Amino acid sequence: MAREIHDTLAQEFAGIVLHLEAAGAVADAQRQNLSDYVARAKELARRGLEDARRMVLGLRPKALEGAHLRDALKQLADNFSRDCGIDCSFSLRGRTHALPEETEDELYRVAQEALCNVRKHSRARSVSILLTYRQGGVLLAIKDNGQGFVVRKPQAGTGGFGLPGMSDRAQRLGGRLDVTTGPGAGTELKLTVPATGKNSTERNYQ
Repeated sequence: MAREIHDTLAQEFAGIVLHLEAAGAVADAQRQNLSDYVARAKELARRGLEDARRMVLGLRPKALEGAHLRDALKQLADNFSRDCGIDCSFSLRGRTHALPEETEDELYRVAQEALCNVRKHSRARSVSILLTYRQGGVLLAIKDNGQGFVVRKPQAGTGGFGLPGMSDRAQRLGGRLDVTTGPGAGTELKLTVPATGKNSTERNYQ
């Protein structure tokens, strides 16, 4: 549950703080701008409360209930752009096919965590999310144009967050996480997983 809180509530509450800070900065400016920032902060707070409830009850991410993974990731990108001021785009490649719910959930959580890292550490101006369906598997790639970092191979099973947490998620799905980065070179994360998973519940795309 600690990882789920880190990947969801941390980002939502960070967005609340950003919007309230922006509201304070325009307190003496146009009233409409102030109202917009406060309304967005309220929306994020409601979403955070809903996510907390769902985690306690062991439910899947709200964004994936009754929705395709591609649509949930597109909405995640749009929300990130609006909340963090960093341009975020989503694109889809390949023909969509059924994935286990567990796989969809973990892919979505990895995207959340990757964007959280972009916001906190990258100093990027833009980031892209690419979901590619392949025969027998799927690839999720998140790439930013930020400052990059010195790669240290993520260690699974550490119980941590960030790259170790994403590596753990990949291994649980029988997949792998690859990181390409370097000082001043931006960062690209690639999560490759097979189409089948431990959870037999699948969605049927039409």
